[in-house]
Amino acid sequence: MWLKPEEILLANALWVTERANPFFILQRRKGYGGGGLTGLLVGTLDTVLDSKTPPYRILHQPEGSDVSYTVAVANNKKEIHKDWEWLEQHLMETLGAFESNEDATEFIRCKIESLLANEVKLKGEDDDETKRYKNATRKFMKLFNMPKEEKLVNYYSCSYWKSRMPRQGWMYLSVNHLCFYSFLLGREDKVIIRWTDILKLEIGNNVLFPDSVVVKTREGEYYFSMLLQSGETFRLMEQLANMAMKQLMQEGGFEEDKTIVDRTKKKTPKKMSSIKRDLDARARSDAFRLAFRLPTMEKLDGNTDCTLWTPYNKQNVWGRLYLSQNYICFASRVRELVSIVMPTREIQLVEKVDNSASADSNQKGLVITTKGKLNFMFSQLGDRDLILEKISDFLARQQQPDPGLPKARTKSEDASIGSEGPETSGSSFDLQPALVKLFCRRDSDELSSRETVKEHLWNIHFAEYGRGVCMYRTVATIQLILKGLPEKFRGEVWMLFSGAINEKSCNPGYYRKLVEESAGKYSLATDEIERDLHRSLPEHPAFQSDLGIGALRRVLTAYAWRNPTIGYCQAMNIVTSVLLLYTDEEEAFWLLTAICERLLPDYYNTKVVGALIDQSVFEELIKDNLPSLYQKLETLGLLSMISLSWFLTIFLSVMPFSCAVNILDCFFYDGARVIFQVALTILDTKKDQLLAARDDGEAMTILGAYLENVSNRDSTMPNIAHTNMLCTNGVQKEASVDISELISESYRNFGHLNNQDIDKLRLKYRLQVVQTIEDSTKKNVLRSVASHTLFQGKELEDLFILFKEEYLTSCYWRTSQQPVDTADKFDPSRPYYEIYKVDFDQFKTMFLSLAPWATGSQSHILALRAFRYLDGNADNMINFKEFVYLLGVICHGDLTLKLKLLYQCHQPPALLPSDDLESGEIPTSPKSESTESAVEATDFFDSGDTLQDEIELPGDPSPPPLEEVVEDLPTNEDQEKGEIASKDQNISQGISSQTKENTDGQTAAPKTEGAESDDKQTDGTNENTESENGQGTKLEMELVNGEATAEVETSDAPSPDEPSEASDSSNSAKVSDIGDSLRKMYQKRQELKKKDSKADFKDVPRMTQVQFIQLCKTLYDMFSDQFEEQELYHSIATVGTLLLELGEVGKKFYLKKSSPSESSVTDTPLSCSADSGMDMDRLAQTIQHTRLDTDKSGEETQEEEGSDRTSGIESGSENTVDSSSKTTADISSDSNQSFSKPDSDWSISFEQFIASMLTEPALVEFFEKHTDVTESVAKMRNRRLMKRQLGVFPDEKKK
Repeated sequence: MWLKPEEILLANALWVTERANPFFILQRRKGYGGGGLTGLLVGTLDTVLDSKTPPYRILHQPEGSDVSYTVAVANNKKEIHKDWEWLEQHLMETLGAFESNEDATEFIRCKIESLLANEVKLKGEDDDETKRYKNATRKFMKLFNMPKEEKLVNYYSCSYWKSRMPRQGWMYLSVNHLCFYSFLLGREDKVIIRWTDILKLEIGNNVLFPDSVVVKTREGEYYFSMLLQSGETFRLMEQLANMAMKQLMQEGGFEEDKTIVDRTKKKTPKKMSSIKRDLDARARSDAFRLAFRLPTMEKLDGNTDCTLWTPYNKQNVWGRLYLSQNYICFASRVRELVSIVMPTREIQLVEKVDNSASADSNQKGLVITTKGKLNFMFSQLGDRDLILEKISDFLARQQQPDPGLPKARTKSEDASIGSEGPETSGSSFDLQPALVKLFCRRDSDELSSRETVKEHLWNIHFAEYGRGVCMYRTVATIQLILKGLPEKFRGEVWMLFSGAINEKSCNPGYYRKLVEESAGKYSLATDEIERDLHRSLPEHPAFQSDLGIGALRRVLTAYAWRNPTIGYCQAMNIVTSVLLLYTDEEEAFWLLTAICERLLPDYYNTKVVGALIDQSVFEELIKDNLPSLYQKLETLGLLSMISLSWFLTIFLSVMPFSCAVNILDCFFYDGARVIFQVALTILDTKKDQLLAARDDGEAMTILGAYLENVSNRDSTMPNIAHTNMLCTNGVQKEASVDISELISESYRNFGHLNNQDIDKLRLKYRLQVVQTIEDSTKKNVLRSVASHTLFQGKELEDLFILFKEEYLTSCYWRTSQQPVDTADKFDPSRPYYEIYKVDFDQFKTMFLSLAPWATGSQSHILALRAFRYLDGNADNMINFKEFVYLLGVICHGDLTLKLKLLYQCHQPPALLPSDDLESGEIPTSPKSESTESAVEATDFFDSGDTLQDEIELPGDPSPPPLEEVVEDLPTNEDQEKGEIASKDQNISQGISSQTKENTDGQTAAPKTEGAESDDKQTDGTNENTESENGQGTKLEMELVNGEATAEVETSDAPSPDEPSEASDSSNSAKVSDIGDSLRKMYQKRQELKKKDSKADFKDVPRMTQVQFIQLCKTLYDMFSDQFEEQELYHSIATVGTLLLELGEVGKKFYLKKSSPSESSVTDTPLSCSADSGMDMDRLAQTIQHTRLDTDKSGEETQEEEGSDRTSGIESGSENTVDSSSKTTADISSDSNQSFSKPDSDWSISFEQFIASMLTEPALVEFFEKHTDVTESVAKMRNRRLMKRQLGVFPDEKKK
């Protein structure tokens, strides 16, 4: 990057020259790319002083001069070399022609300045994000291994205190993380904190940490100090943490506002990131909506200072004009002096005004005329033309109907809806007017004098200040409201000042449409609504009739249909019933919407988060305003009991509703502050009695009696008995307190409270409340899965935290969609473990990082099969219970459970016939086309350097192509069989005892047909007893798993085609070996069938040849990184060979049963006992004959089809012992040559599989190992904290 030449006196201080010529030198700053103590000190100095000096520069150094000139700087070698080459190519020849150094220097200065001028002209305006911010973004992503979805908001220089020592570095604030990085004196420090893990944020100001920010998490406290902009930093941190808490409750991600650039382009520094602008604009828009009671989707476009002409007192009032797409608002500088809310839909005309006669007061003015013929004149507008242009643009857009809103219905459409048949229940209804007009009606001469005076005063107010949404809202307005609204205007004023009138006007026909859609629909919310309908204001006659009940049902059901996140909360029926008394049905719906979504946010969701937050806010307000009472109430434990019941129903459930409606009058005008003011006033009034209370029951009785006897002398409602839930009938009634006096006193004593301060306190306590809810949720989830997994205690808790983090990651970064039905998602009856679910990409990430079986290059295939095995409902999602069940079996299960799981992971639905078994592609999620978005921990750990030259987003590792991993299955025929047999014999008793001590997850072995098994039968059964009782286990069951008796073909006479005598001896040796293997296998199987084994295999189907081949591949891949790798390969080769041959013989028996006409040399049924050595030998001879027959058929097939066929079982390792390669020929000759086309008749049972596995000590030892995943979970959670010095980790892993 070219710079305007500036003089430098000390050219070589802290710099190293890398290139030089007669006119220029290229230098690198010490500490960047070099070593040594000097470089280390310089790098530390730059970091501490925050100098941001570019590490490379080019100087022009005139010959014989001590002064140099900087002409270019760069952050990397590529850029600086590009500038250096340009200088050499374009300037060196020209500079050589100058005779004096002064001329050459002047030429260089002019040339560089012209380059800068041309660069600006070509480039034009810079991007929204400067190069400095982009460099910080790249550094942030590389340092912390963040994906591109993570957006950096801002970064600040600060110190992090670690072990009482400050570490100077940089704090990076992103949408989802708070990160810190420091590299001083060769030491690297990293901190990564999720916003969702923060318990508390506060500004510390003590001697040790002056002007610091304290971040508290479950792991500890973090102190950050020396922040140059501590106020801005803390506000941004608070905003990001608050946003994370809301997302934690709603399970959503951050969505950037794309229109923010146009709305804030002229008011925001260009160096600010777009995300920072977005967040600042959100904060301003939130304050704008809160101040003027606007819909939640309204966004502030801009604001400016101006004056407003107020015709009621003929003055110009200074204030601020606010513009948004649908509203023009004004607020005076003096609080509550005057304010205006003017929807653009009400504007008829906008024109300029320049009145020179009135001097400066009306200069640069605009007059806005509404459809109600009200004129509003704004003057002293700084940029009147721009404001006029914006308003004109908003008006032009206003004329176009919003396609997102339902269209207004005409009268004819309404008539047609009303005439539909009964099958469209809910569509044929008339909007119910205010119920107070139908019940307890009074004529004008029956009204009290006070009510008449109120109506008269409001008529005068409307005449002077205007009526409708565009009226002037002044101090006189709040004074009238404090005295109580007349019933005639109550509904109108509620709609006006709550802002509900705006939402109703913008959504014509919306309520009727909701009623039609929700009619006849059943949900948990509708069931709760039906139960509570007759509990809603039951003392009022309006809700003792079908008219009131029907209207209440429709409003509550429509809102539950509109907002399933909230659905229905029990307090909503009480509030809605009072709203229906004074407004019509549709207006009551919009008032309820305003309360639930704007005025009392999050109050009525399933976890009442908003009410719990306000409970904490209320406690702090008591502590600040009534400190002595706070200590007493905290001791009694009364604060939580009173605040929820008061706040959720806005006092409607604790005092007569004729009095509570006066609180609603003020609430709709002034917002939530009214509730806190009134609550503090009630406690202050009964302060002395509460301080004298002995227990919480006495205190509740004091408050209940006081609230029940609040009266309203201006009420026109009939005297209706009210039953207070906090009061007993035996308490003596005290003197009445008028509600108007109570409200007036609350404004006098606690009027200093405002909604902005309350919002700040809500931000403060939202972290604490949400984290408390999350802790409770975690306990419930762990309790619900404790009986379904083998994990316990800290290990299970760590797994839940990791599982939750992976789930939230998908929500934050949108790496996967969560296909959960909305109604089901917020169903409180769902099991706790269903709250968090992961898809295949996330499951694979955790499986590959945690499962001890996922060690080979093809473990991603096992991950896919395990995912399918767990996904029983086929929704492509795995919940926490399913995840910890699977991982628990793999890590802590006994041998039988592990083998059963492995066996079933190679059968449908885990292994499907449609799978491409020969493909080398990485399996992907059933719903996604790639796994690009998954973050692989193993890939990160295997990376030697986390700081790469270019940003590489973490993704799935790319394993080598899928190999056929069991080609060279070795048999035991060329091994030293005596040693292996002796080993098996030595450990047989140990295996037997281990099998007896298996967990309760195993069940008894099945009893075979025709041969009833005795539970107490031992390995050495007597033949006579067996023949008499029929309890012997027939040997053919080893092959066909419970089928009827089969006959074995044997012959003592030599065949004409029989081999020579040497071959006879070889065959007899093989027969003997096979017999030994069969005896060991049978012995293990008998151990499984004992009573105390409890292994139930009845529900496990037989395994086909294709499935068995895939199982062998998995086993070979699983053993690839094990310490006993060669021994395990030999063992699985032995077991695989035996099972292949058993499957072949078993197939022959099945074929014989299907073809009974075939004859054999000797038809002798094998029905003798297990210890019959003769029959074991016959069975071994049968297997050997099968081999020989296969050899002959194989040779003939090779002659016909060529020798290009290969075995379907391939080797997965080139490191197998020599014996493995030797036995490959044996398998090729002894097994069916047609394995390349799987034999559909071949099969083995699970009993055969597990009994064979138990014969090999190496396999038994491997599958009986227990694995603690605590360390693996910690590594995965902290994978972004891996330092550069940890590049040797993969080598350590292999040891």
